[in-house]
Amino acid sequence: MIFDLRNIVLFIHILLAVIWFGSVLFIGWGVFPTSNKLKPTDQRQFLINLMKWVHWPLTLTGLSVIITGIILGTYLGPLKNWNIIISTLYGHIFLTALIIAIFILFWGVFISYKHSINIFSKIEIWTQAENGNYRPLQKAFISIAAVESVEIFGFFIILICMVLI
Repeated sequence: MIFDLRNIVLFIHILLAVIWFGSVLFIGWGVFPTSNKLKPTDQRQFLINLMKWVHWPLTLTGLSVIITGIILGTYLGPLKNWNIIISTLYGHIFLTALIIAIFILFWGVFISYKHSINIFSKIEIWTQAENGNYRPLQKAFISIAAVESVEIFGFFIILICMVLI
């Protein structure tokens, strides 16, 4: 029974991780660049709506990845007490991945999202772009990419940890 439950939770964990990571990558590297084809005012409204629509589902997905990861490492895995976590390589890697995952989730919820919404709310840079001056908007998009890159970097560190386990 435990073996079957572990496989089910592992499947859910991997599926949700792919959705979380894949969605962030797709939005950042697919949707944002493609939205440049829209007029600036339409692009602004589209991006605000997109961010508001995906924010909570992705937050819940990330939280679910973390919870299923904890279950897989502890209840359904080898980490039965704190001593094992702090004294084994598996425990160190597990704890590192957990801390980074929590950091990424909080970064996305409290930093990246708010930064993006703040930029999308700055009417003046969108008006300037509408009038042909795209430089302020391009700088703003570079700042969004820089802030979002923290999440992407964290995802890759977690992937490395999972390969090591």
